Amino acid sequence: MEEKDFKRFIVPIIILVFAVLAFFVIKPIVTPVILGLIFAYILNPLYLKLKSKLKLKYLSASIIIVATLIIVIIPIIVLIPIIARQVFDVYTSVIDFDPYPLINRFAPTLMQNPTLAAELGAAISNIKSTISNWVLSFLKSTLVNLPSILFGILILLFTFFFSLLESEKFRDYFSIVFPFPKEYQNKFYEKFNQITNSVLYGQFIVGIAQGLIAGIGYFVLGIPKALLLTIVTMIVGIIPVIGPWLVWIPVDIYLFAQGNTALAIGLLIYGLFVINWVDILLRPQIVASKAEMNSAIALIGTIGGIYAFGVIGILLGPLILAYLILLIEIYRDKEAESIIIRQEEANALNLLK
Repeated sequence: MEEKDFKRFIVPIIILVFAVLAFFVIKPIVTPVILGLIFAYILNPLYLKLKSKLKLKYLSASIIIVATLIIVIIPIIVLIPIIARQVFDVYTSVIDFDPYPLINRFAPTLMQNPTLAAELGAAISNIKSTISNWVLSFLKSTLVNLPSILFGILILLFTFFFSLLESEKFRDYFSIVFPFPKEYQNKFYEKFNQITNSVLYGQFIVGIAQGLIAGIGYFVLGIPKALLLTIVTMIVGIIPVIGPWLVWIPVDIYLFAQGNTALAIGLLIYGLFVINWVDILLRPQIVASKAEMNSAIALIGTIGGIYAFGVIGILLGPLILAYLILLIEIYRDKEAESIIIRQEEANALNLLK
């Protein structure tokens, strides 16, 4: 192997090794770091416009950070005690909930069979125990990890700020380790933006919007624990294929079971004709059809990402799978082009002979 070829391949390998080591270094704070990078990616166009007018990159980045704090992070911090209180209310409601009157009302024959009634009682007891234990664990972990959460917010803001400042250099950094010609690098950047936009805007932003629209309905209709339901709806709205129906339909069934027929009918109409249509109307306006990710890849990536990285895996999982597929496709195209070029060179040599 020639020295030039050796350097061409050994440098990316060395960088990759140190990148893996760096991941283990930042693993304890990987969630706020990734969130900071996501914020920087989403708001980078606004930062560039602001910087072109002010001509001061530090001031421009600071304005973006402060605006994000006011619009996003501070309201979240303010809402945490309210959400925690509603979670505790759910815990006490689950503990005190007696399902047998409902069973007697809708399926009285089940309770007439002693064996079936005992099995049903055991199943209900296990479900109540599982839900109550999870809620109690969530409350405890939130209180115990509060200092870590605040520290994570600082890491997020730090990453966010410097990612904005260095955003124009990221492409140069990547060019060093990307072992393909310029045309393939440009193709990668184009596809990279399409994939990232598909996940961040088509999946994340639309899911958040659906959750907020559902929350408006919860509050207007006067559904109990509306804030907590809104948060949960936003989370499940981000998950591909699943969507907000996983929250509002069980809530609607519960309202019917409790005898709140008018409220249940109102939520059913709102869910069918407002919440469900947000995805149909909003997604095509935000993400071009050519940038949409395959639903199977998005779902597998989300589930695997949650297992591997926790909550942040909802975004990170689909991105990792999509980037891997993209790199494989670019490598395949490059190899196919190399074969064609070699074949053409061989044909030309044969003609000369």
